[in-house]
Amino acid sequence: MIMNILVILLVGITAWILAAHGFFSALLHLACVVVAGAVAFAAWEPIVLLFLGARMPDHAWGLTLAVVFAVTLFILRLISVKACPAQVHFSTTTNFIGGAVLGAASGVLTIGIVLLSIQFLQMPSELLGYRGWKVDERGEVNRPSGASGRLWLPVDEWTATFYELASRGSMYAPNNLAKLHPDLAQAASLYSESINGGESRQGMAPDQVKIRNVYEINGDTLRDPRKFLDEQAKGIERRVQAPGDRFKIVIIDTEIDNGAADKGDRLRLTKGQIHLICRAPRAGEDEFIRLFPNAFIQQYKSDSADEGRFLYDGGDLAATSVGGATSGIAMKFEFIVPLDWQPSHLEVRAMRAPIPRTAPIAWTEKNLTDLETAERPPTAGARGETRPWLGYLLGLLCVVLVMVVTVQEPKRTHQD
Repeated sequence: MIMNILVILLVGITAWILAAHGFFSALLHLACVVVAGAVAFAAWEPIVLLFLGARMPDHAWGLTLAVVFAVTLFILRLISVKACPAQVHFSTTTNFIGGAVLGAASGVLTIGIVLLSIQFLQMPSELLGYRGWKVDERGEVNRPSGASGRLWLPVDEWTATFYELASRGSMYAPNNLAKLHPDLAQAASLYSESINGGESRQGMAPDQVKIRNVYEINGDTLRDPRKFLDEQAKGIERRVQAPGDRFKIVIIDTEIDNGAADKGDRLRLTKGQIHLICRAPRAGEDEFIRLFPNAFIQQYKSDSADEGRFLYDGGDLAATSVGGATSGIAMKFEFIVPLDWQPSHLEVRAMRAPIPRTAPIAWTEKNLTDLETAERPPTAGARGETRPWLGYLLGLLCVVLVMVVTVQEPKRTHQD
């Protein structure tokens, strides 16, 4: 409820102020917002990887997006005033109504980028009554029931969709937003999906996750493919488990640096923090789609190197390291993937790791059954000593910084 009111209030303030500035200034401001957003998303990942990712991994994604957007918007507004120092004359009604409409559009994109930025900070999973996506008690990635699952003005979804479409159209680039970060609003919401509603770390430094091997099982080779899907289907994408679809089981073998663990040296990874981005063949242009694991494979006893396979069949279930690793933590993540889809890269806590181009290693159903165990996976334990107050502080600074740039009145002269 609070987030709904806050979003509407900020969009309304932006629309009102730009209406007061006039139609022409509001038009130029909207153009600056669109370009600033494009620059922010283009520079987002490179800046995280090169600068902030290693220094403050839990907050780097959100802080980078907001600051680059605000700085770029400030520079573009200065340029627009220098290039167009005079207002264009319109009637009072046109200035106010046209300015308000364009101001509302600017407000949606601006607050959308701010909200995406805040969600990419170390925060509790539910922020001021808003939690766009969650892993529910059945282990499925869904919207929460009730008012917390969707905003009255879903500015984060509208903004993410706008820039994803633009990255495949007028702002096209080979490695575009829709390819590298599809379903961005969903990814932002799930960034805080750590144990106990956000009580363990949510970010990861560059190069802290490496893919060692990729294993694959053709679903057609299973004794009963339909039964396997029915038994494993908790949390599998609905578009994957449609009757009649052929599928494969993809197991990503990772090594994760000890530095990604919480204080206390335990690494905890929930289903919402592990994403496989796949290329799905489509007529005209392939689509990239985000999938989530249905199971994980890991060492489950500190005194034994044996691995077990465990379903992600609960909301707060996490793949949890058991200690003993000296150089890295080995974990495998299992995905159900349509047979003609091609895995592109793995995301672990928002950090991308490209899938090797070499052919995957063939596994059989026996490889999975050999990993079955009567043991339960290691418990996630107590909270991971995070600092949510820092996320709140940085989020407030992001809002203030962007709004200060937004409300500045352009110094244009009036023409008669």
